[in-house]
Amino acid sequence: MAESDEQQQNQQPTTTLRNRRTTVEDGESESDVATTTATSVSSAKLSSPSSSSSKKDPEDDKKNKATAAQIHKRVAQQQGKRNSQVRNLVISLIVASIGVLLKSAFEKFILTGREISIEQTVGLQGNCFKTAYIPGPADIEISDHDQLAFVSSDDYSWRKESRFFHRPSTKTAENGAIYTLALNHRNGSPKELKLQSFTSDDFHPAGMSLYHFQDEKTHERRTRLFVINHSHKGDVVEIFDYSSDASTLTLVKSVNSDLFVTPKDIVAIDQDRFYLTNHHAMSNKYGRVVEDVTGTAMGTVVYYNGEKTHKVLQSLNNPYGIAGSPDGKQIYVSSFMDRVVHVYNTTEDITQGQLEHDVDIWVGNHVDNLSVDRHTGDIYVASHPSYSTYLRHKLGYEPQSPSHVVKIEKLAPENYIPQESSMDNYYFFPKPELPSLKWEVKDLFYSNGEDISASTVAAYWNNDLILGSSSSHHLLRCSLRLDQ
Repeated sequence: MAESDEQQQNQQPTTTLRNRRTTVEDGESESDVATTTATSVSSAKLSSPSSSSSKKDPEDDKKNKATAAQIHKRVAQQQGKRNSQVRNLVISLIVASIGVLLKSAFEKFILTGREISIEQTVGLQGNCFKTAYIPGPADIEISDHDQLAFVSSDDYSWRKESRFFHRPSTKTAENGAIYTLALNHRNGSPKELKLQSFTSDDFHPAGMSLYHFQDEKTHERRTRLFVINHSHKGDVVEIFDYSSDASTLTLVKSVNSDLFVTPKDIVAIDQDRFYLTNHHAMSNKYGRVVEDVTGTAMGTVVYYNGEKTHKVLQSLNNPYGIAGSPDGKQIYVSSFMDRVVHVYNTTEDITQGQLEHDVDIWVGNHVDNLSVDRHTGDIYVASHPSYSTYLRHKLGYEPQSPSHVVKIEKLAPENYIPQESSMDNYYFFPKPELPSLKWEVKDLFYSNGEDISASTVAAYWNNDLILGSSSSHHLLRCSLRLDQ
């Protein structure tokens, strides 16, 4: 009896260990193994009275430690996997953001709305000729009364070295000038106007605007010229009175403002007031690149009421040209990047000069300066079919860049063009009614850039189209067909 009890006690731990080993071998996962192992060892201790006093099996400790290490390793692997997933998600978001940015830049700078292959100048009779060999004729203003074209000129040799790009950052050796060109002499030579009462030796004219009025005291007709001067000390609007007898420009006033950041063009409302466009919000060229690449619309239109300046339009996408209707009731602003001409209605409050949006006219090219026919109200628009080529040309990497001129014809009410929506009726919503078109866009001039590259302005006079460019050293004068 004693022998049988002793044999039973001796056999019991062996059975327990065998069951433990079997459980370890048959376990489906390390977690099950660890749980089962711990349970088996505990039952072995409880079932054997002498187990508490016996020494621990080194093999069991080694296996337990190995199992715990495997569990720790598995947990670390799972945590690492989760961290890797989060990291991959963040990287994917960054890559997607960069992709969207590159796509936006590609669409803005590479793709164009009206990219065309031009082999020669088209749309004209072919009797285009170069005239007025002056450097960088960036803007043209037509005076029908004097039969003159006022032309702003600058050689822009400072552009590459300037940190501003739109104006020199240091004093230049040569200044720009204002020229007049007799329109009734097709091959007439330009005449440089002398500046009177102008003490600054830093003159780089760009956008201009003419305004004719009658002097209240002398009752004489006077011509006043508003000029944007890209001085290296800061952008200034110089207001001159023109004298045809002496061929001079006499300074009336210089207008400075912190709101003149990157002024491009100007339109005079009366003898004192004007609107001015800032095509970028950052004056340095690196900030301009950031604005263009990101597609951020930060351009503004500033109003000067004769005493002070303030913004009347904001968040415009590169507003370049600005002009007014002959009756003064509308203001036109070109959006270079949006490829449209915005039409605004003026208000009666001349102190504030607020503008109310009327309509946008799609041009399809990158729109530059605007000129208005004072007889018909038609708008002549200089534009660039390819911005990438235009930019490389401006930076000196392309010898020429295409030029394109369109006319936005103002229609009489009886000639309004009806529009019909392409949308169908949806449920109880009727098809939207579209207003009739009051403007019609017509192509006038194409060129691959051989006769004039990257035209910045196109002015009309007596069935002649006069084109200028800040990157050329001449004007181009063409006769339009009668049907144009």
